[in-house]
Amino acid sequence: MKLRNEDNITSFQLIFFIVQAQVGVGILSMPYNIYTQAGHDSWISVLIGGCIVQVLLVLFWYTMKRYPAMTIFEIFDHSAGPWIGGVIKFLYIIFFILIGASILSLFAEMINLWILPLTPRWLLIILMAVIGIYAIRGPVKFLARFFVFVSIMLIIFVLLVIYAFFEVNYLNIFPVGESGFFPILKGTEKAFFSMLGFELFLVIAPYVDSKPIKKLKSISIANLIVTLFYAFLTLICILFFGINEFKLVPQPLLYMIKSFSFKVLERIDLLFLSMWIVSVATSYMAFLFGASRGMMSFSKKHQDHTPFVIFTAIPTVILALIPEGGYEVGKFTNSVTYLSYIFVIGIPILFFIITAFTYIKEKKAL
Repeated sequence: MKLRNEDNITSFQLIFFIVQAQVGVGILSMPYNIYTQAGHDSWISVLIGGCIVQVLLVLFWYTMKRYPAMTIFEIFDHSAGPWIGGVIKFLYIIFFILIGASILSLFAEMINLWILPLTPRWLLIILMAVIGIYAIRGPVKFLARFFVFVSIMLIIFVLLVIYAFFEVNYLNIFPVGESGFFPILKGTEKAFFSMLGFELFLVIAPYVDSKPIKKLKSISIANLIVTLFYAFLTLICILFFGINEFKLVPQPLLYMIKSFSFKVLERIDLLFLSMWIVSVATSYMAFLFGASRGMMSFSKKHQDHTPFVIFTAIPTVILALIPEGGYEVGKFTNSVTYLSYIFVIGIPILFFIITAFTYIKEKKAL
């Protein structure tokens, strides 16, 4: 596949593309979800989850290195043939659409709960979808530049949370490892789900105009940033709330920041939510791009994903409108994230093995 010059992005932009794809809607409840499994050792689960993601990224990188001009969709066609490859591509498009729908659904639920309780969910979902459609129409490098720019907000995130160190109890982290191996491992599963988005490297890799080793460095740096960022947020929530209070706060970051008050700005939680909305938007944009790029792979006429954006955005809106209420939204989101075992771990590893044998045969044929 020959890409247009305006579709190329740099290895530096790749870092923030992956970061913004990973950091999204689940950040508010992520510490709580992990804590329910691993207790005050949740931060260890996050670090282990980051190591697992790094292993998968290395496998992804090896696969994409063998076919530098192909996305995972073209690799499916090349390795499995047009029929089997076409079915797998279609399933991946559905997976990306489902992830996008879960992002929209959780976004609307949080906004109704914390900011706009009387605003219809459908309006919030449609507004976010329209923003996503507008942002990803056009060259990929424009989207990558936007992701680099809004990543500044992660620094503000950290600065807001750092204020909590004035009110924490450092004894809440002890004794380290008390939860045991299996609870920490269960927490790792929750942490891994919170880090979803790194698999989009399989789609964006051929757009990166740099050497393979630089791509590996970029995705490794992105994973390190997200892992340390999540571990920091989880750790500070544990230190702030302690064992007893943590069980009562499903969105610990918001409850913690809401307790802060400054003379200049009283409702810090609203500022935090405003920045969180941007992170939600970028995560949704990334998966929308992945789905539209998958649809483009079925067309021989188009070399641009733009015409297919609307056809992937509409299903995300429809699916996001189905679950209503916190319980149904949570159930829908959990069902979608469990699919990552197949589409983020199972199939990519299988095709890593297949492409390895295919690559060896092609080398011998030469």
